Amino acid sequence: MKKYLFVVVTILILMTTTSMALNPEDCSQCHPDVYETWNMSNHSGLNESDVGCEVCHSPPEEGYEAHIDNPTEIDPGMNYSAELCGKCHNEPHKPIFDEWDEYSKDDFDTENMASHSEPSDVTEPFVQDSDDCVACKSTEGAVVNLEGADVHDFNEENLPNPSDVEEWRLTCVACHEPHSTGLHVEDEVKLCSNCHNSRGAEPDGETTIARYTQWDIYSNSSYVNGEHPVEIGCVDCHMGAKPFNETTNESAETGHTFDMNVSLVVDSESTNNCSRCHGAELSGVIENQQSRISSRLQDLETKRENAEESLEELNGTQIYQEQQAVFNNALYYMTAVEEDGSLGVHNMEMAISYLNNSEERFDEVINAQPPEEEPGFEAIYSIAGLLLVFYLVRRKYSK
Repeated sequence: MKKYLFVVVTILILMTTTSMALNPEDCSQCHPDVYETWNMSNHSGLNESDVGCEVCHSPPEEGYEAHIDNPTEIDPGMNYSAELCGKCHNEPHKPIFDEWDEYSKDDFDTENMASHSEPSDVTEPFVQDSDDCVACKSTEGAVVNLEGADVHDFNEENLPNPSDVEEWRLTCVACHEPHSTGLHVEDEVKLCSNCHNSRGAEPDGETTIARYTQWDIYSNSSYVNGEHPVEIGCVDCHMGAKPFNETTNESAETGHTFDMNVSLVVDSESTNNCSRCHGAELSGVIENQQSRISSRLQDLETKRENAEESLEELNGTQIYQEQQAVFNNALYYMTAVEEDGSLGVHNMEMAISYLNNSEERFDEVINAQPPEEEPGFEAIYSIAGLLLVFYLVRRKYSK
């Protein structure tokens, strides 16, 4: 019995030794730049609780030593999950994980709500069949996408294959570089706009829907290029935050739902500083603006249905293709406003202009009339035939 126990203990010791975690200093021998970046971060200064390499990089089956001996063939694993970060970043002073994890809440409505915590392979299963969708619908793809930080640059040639993706949510490391703990892209607007853009969609007569148009609409707004641009970026409104209340023990808010919370951003305790110019009335102002756009969209939906019926009646006529292009452009302008999701807040002037463009084009299709057809050869042959019959009959009876 003791003999077998000794063998088991020996095997366990060998297994433990084989997969034993290494110190970050050991990794620095081959990864000096990464080590220096990590060593300057908050993660490295936590004394005995250092968040070192092995916290995120799990050992390969053969152990870390095998990776050291054969680094090009044997790689450590990479944990992209938000739950890993949430082990520390989820307490009343910094409830980051709990805010981000909206999808697991009972009141989350997948039909009418959106969240970075949604597993897109579940809520949008078609993404698994697209080589491009991984750039913004998975964490592995987002990390690669942000290596080319320019808007509309998805770094397609380096994106992972959908079949290789494991993390179909957008987790912490999609935005935060884990070694430095900073952002992948320092410009926060550019960081968000790498995914929240229409990929250059235009009203070309063929495009019927413009998706993810937040950047396209915001970048042409007075926030950016007005007479007195205030340079309000995404996080100023979508990451309302305030510190933990030491008196009431009220939990802090960090903005990691990325929802627009007007009452929070104008709160005097908010770190967003909106209260310097805006008070509680801002909520009513935004609501009034959004109701205007919402009402226009409802009216346009009726026009869309009428235009669709008119277009069907034109099918087979000389002007059908021309009016089909007009109809498609109307859809483009309408969906660009819908897909932006702000109901005009990102750029009220542009939203109104786009809806006007859409309405004009729907009306054009509704009022379109095909030109009167001129007699063709068939008509000429018919007339000639009738004349011939008339001539023969008349000749017969004139004898």
